[in-house]
Amino acid sequence: MRLTVLLLLLVATRAAAQTPPAPPLREHVVVTATVAPVPFDALTRSVTTITREELEKLGVTSVADALRLLPGVDAKARGPRDVQTDFSIRAAAFGQSLVLVDGLRLNDSQSGHHNGDIPMPLAAIDRIEVLAGTGSAVHGADALGGTINILSRRDRHALATVAIGQHGYVSAQGSASGLVLPEAWLVTGWGARSSGFAFDRDFAYGGGAVRGRLDDRWTVDVRHQRKAFGANQFYGPSPSKEWTDQTLAAMAWQRTADAWAATVRVQWRNHGDHFRWDINRPGFAENEHRTDAAEATVTVARPVSDRAHLAFGAMAGGDWIRSSGLGAHRYARAAGYGELRWHPAPRAVVQGGLRLDRYSTFGGSWSPTLSSGVWLTPALRLRASTSRAFRIPTFTELYYQDPGHLARSDLRAESGWAVDGGVDWTRAGWELSFSAFRRGDRDVIDWVRPSAADRWRTTNVRGVTTRGVEASAARRWRAALVRLAYAAHDVDAPSLTLLSKYVLDYARHSASASVASPIAFGVRGAVTVDHRRRVDGQTYSLVGVRVTRGVGRADLYVDASNLLQERYIEVPGVEMPGRWLTAGFTLRH
Repeated sequence: MRLTVLLLLLVATRAAAQTPPAPPLREHVVVTATVAPVPFDALTRSVTTITREELEKLGVTSVADALRLLPGVDAKARGPRDVQTDFSIRAAAFGQSLVLVDGLRLNDSQSGHHNGDIPMPLAAIDRIEVLAGTGSAVHGADALGGTINILSRRDRHALATVAIGQHGYVSAQGSASGLVLPEAWLVTGWGARSSGFAFDRDFAYGGGAVRGRLDDRWTVDVRHQRKAFGANQFYGPSPSKEWTDQTLAAMAWQRTADAWAATVRVQWRNHGDHFRWDINRPGFAENEHRTDAAEATVTVARPVSDRAHLAFGAMAGGDWIRSSGLGAHRYARAAGYGELRWHPAPRAVVQGGLRLDRYSTFGGSWSPTLSSGVWLTPALRLRASTSRAFRIPTFTELYYQDPGHLARSDLRAESGWAVDGGVDWTRAGWELSFSAFRRGDRDVIDWVRPSAADRWRTTNVRGVTTRGVEASAARRWRAALVRLAYAAHDVDAPSLTLLSKYVLDYARHSASASVASPIAFGVRGAVTVDHRRRVDGQTYSLVGVRVTRGVGRADLYVDASNLLQERYIEVPGVEMPGRWLTAGFTLRH
């Protein structure tokens, strides 16, 4: 810990000497919090952003590690390097957070454990936006705790990254846009493998993606990835193996005429999951699942006056599964939504929205939202919001059976109301934010059992109340940055008298610090610290360090994850790796 403090002090001191400051985030446009994109100054909700430049300076190696640095986000990993991670926002269960990539839904109807299968490498990411709090009025199902949106690069670039490390680790990824490619096209590919830090913890994955504009109106997006990993103890006391694959395809049409802006988008997602309960017993509790999700969305937006902006639209689609263990099932879904943003004064904004969703199997759900924000001074903003969200059960929660689990097919959809408020302060290059919230959920779905000798069974928990506070601070320079974050959460489920698998599995306190700065002689340093105090009594601090030296167009680096060799478990029964050393280079055009 002394070493960590010294490293933080060293790079923070160097960072404080860097000038001039970087452009503030208030110039950015946010796309996750509303139906129509809005500038940062017009936000009425709590949205945190981490950019590509910050990820590169900090030497972050995975999306999960990037999210650990943001307030209120709990990335509960079953393996390193994004092998499999459950994302939780504001102490919600992992299935209660919505994950998007460029606005396309990744949440899987088979199991929320696949929501972290993100078909994009860090090399192709422009920024990650996290909307904390309910978001069903904008995005529909699953956004009770919050929404994660991972956005692709749009700039001209060409780069390749290669790394090797302990445990037989080898990885490579590349990304390019412009240059020899047509304008507004992005091509990326990635792959990694490891022999594993322990028995049955090996992994290999890779994929590719193409995204671009056919003309000034049509955009296409096609991505594919595959994973194979040892899943020892992932879902029960067994040395398991899992293979997954995912194909995501979308096409969008946009047109602006006078004051009207219209977008039509069609999306299809196919996900495969092959799971073997025991690698030594092929065929025993071995299942193959194939899920599909398709939807078409139409959104129209226009200003209705100098102070008001209206957006509305509709969606229709469906999900279906073909599974050796879950059977064949399907449902259709449709939605209509509208949103009005009004500026009653130059420094104030009020936003209201309503979305109505209808499912052929689970009935209907309505998701209203009302929020407001006001700049008391050019540096100080107050905001408040209230909204409702919902989530439908996955096919696994409805139909899954194995030696340790038994699902129920009569589950009801979850729903919840949330209120939150906060203050943002921006001055002299600093950005500070504080939020407090309360969320009341009904019919929360969980796996429960009377004792450790019984099978886990799905049920609707009648009422769960979650409260919390979150704070963050950031200071950015051209070549350096400092980020701090803290969150405290409390979950109360008085009607839950049985052993719980997910509802009561959360981080009561979490804090993170990340600093990056030039040191000397062309060497740059970065330190990240992720501290968690979980409700099960675990307390641990994960420290990452990277040292980089630029040589021409290449950056040579050495990094260490879990520098202090902490022993920790984020998912019950699944031990995580200790210190992991890696070296590599990034070559840029």
